[in-house]
Amino acid sequence: MNESRIIKRYNAYYKDWCLAFGEHTVEYEEERDINWLFGEDRIGLILSRALWKEAQHQLLGHHQEIPQLVLSDDTVGINKFDYRLKDDIGRMNIQKLKTFLLSKEELHMFLSSHLFYPSHTRIITFAMKKPLLIMYKEMQPLQLIIE
Repeated sequence: MNESRIIKRYNAYYKDWCLAFGEHTVEYEEERDINWLFGEDRIGLILSRALWKEAQHQLLGHHQEIPQLVLSDDTVGINKFDYRLKDDIGRMNIQKLKTFLLSKEELHMFLSSHLFYPSHTRIITFAMKKPLLIMYKEMQPLQLIIE
């Protein structure tokens, strides 16, 4: 059974501006395509360069139709782009992400950063609290579909 909900998306007013992700736990490995960050009221994804190029346009670009994020047990789909998770860590963490995203709280997606990671690393952040509206503007929402 599929579940669906809308997530509000935000983009920074100025290129490369973003909030700090905050305290979190992570098992970070630079060679991994997706690194998962878990904070108290947020989950973040750090993507490899190859995935980032595709995801940036698909998740943060302007589209005719509402963009879709589709999560299954072993795949992350963004519009027409699909990425199959390659290891048990990814499959375990996507379950945590799905549980978080199905919470009853209003959800928000925006980019953040953290000083622990390489310069210019951007974290795709899903949070229960909206980002500072002085730094971010709301854009077209994102439709989440969980399979």
